[in-house]
Amino acid sequence: MFGGSLRVARIFGIDIEVHPSWFLILAFLSYSLSEGLFPYRYENWSTGTYWAVGVTAAFLLFFTVLLHELAHALVAKRRGLPVPRITLFIFGGVSHLARQPSSAGEEFQIAAAGPATSFVIAAVTGLAGLLFGSLNEQLEAILYYLAGVNALLGVFNMLPGFPLDGGRVLRSIAWKRSGSFRKATRTAAGVGELFGYLLMTIGFFLLLGGLLLDGLWLMFIGWFLLGAARGEASNLQLEGILRRLTARDVMRTDFPTVVPGLPLQAVVDDYMVGHGERAVIVEHGGAVLGILTVTDIRRVPRSEWPYTPAQAAMTPRERVVTVDASTPAVEVLTLLGEKALNQVPVLENGRMVGLVTRREILDRLQLAESLGANTPAIDEERPAAPMPGA
Repeated sequence: MFGGSLRVARIFGIDIEVHPSWFLILAFLSYSLSEGLFPYRYENWSTGTYWAVGVTAAFLLFFTVLLHELAHALVAKRRGLPVPRITLFIFGGVSHLARQPSSAGEEFQIAAAGPATSFVIAAVTGLAGLLFGSLNEQLEAILYYLAGVNALLGVFNMLPGFPLDGGRVLRSIAWKRSGSFRKATRTAAGVGELFGYLLMTIGFFLLLGGLLLDGLWLMFIGWFLLGAARGEASNLQLEGILRRLTARDVMRTDFPTVVPGLPLQAVVDDYMVGHGERAVIVEHGGAVLGILTVTDIRRVPRSEWPYTPAQAAMTPRERVVTVDASTPAVEVLTLLGEKALNQVPVLENGRMVGLVTRREILDRLQLAESLGANTPAIDEERPAAPMPGA
């Protein structure tokens, strides 16, 4: 979902990324404030002033969203959960936890930290508006805007729609009561789906009432929450199937290899088109030199394929993303998704022993689902492995 994000900063050891959709919502918000809200509330400003205040307020709003996400991340790190990055996108932000919380209390603290931070920001900016707003009308406009929006964000995030913070709080409560992380996740995801449908329905009636923009936006948010809730339920199903498997269990040991000098045309004809392979290992004398993928070959003009050796187009070994043979299979699937990879080599004691492909994992999932083998009866009280996303 967040592929192609741009890293813009690193705070407390956490990468701060911006998704391309963030620029879209930033532009839309700046326009709405500069041409709509501020001209309606404040008269006699110049056009330049409206835009300067509007763009500033939009940037500061996303800064407060970043503070909201940092609150989640710092509480998680204090509890021992790695947080590699935070991504800002069209709906705000998301903190990517390396694994799920290990207890209901841990999840409650992490989830509640975000809305609590938004309410604190609302209180601080509102008080600042009262104390200093009379000194400058533009400052007053920005402070009151931040206070109002952060109060709304705090309230909205506490609604029990998974994966909103309120949905995670709901899951922590259900987890505490039932003692089962899986049951709690199913409950929270179900409530999240209902909440998504509710927002889409309200948005539809707003459309019928002539509120086109508000209706479309609410339906869009409802659609996003519905998809996110279903995604969390799907992640739970994936974890149920893959939780006992490692990279060694799902890897291929018959991975195709080619010599460094083999022309790309031969690789395409004999391995990719001929046998449906999306990648081959380039080796010489038993030593792995790198991996040659479909993406690598596409970078070379087709007319040069007959004359370009595999070694010239491959990704060198030192730049290849790899996993250890003992890595949980669900972590491997997450890595494939996050890095937009179709395969990843498996190492054991520094030596390549196999290749895990996205297709192999998906085939394993489909087989397990067809056999009804996706609901293990043991170890339900806590997540046993990292889940895709957080």
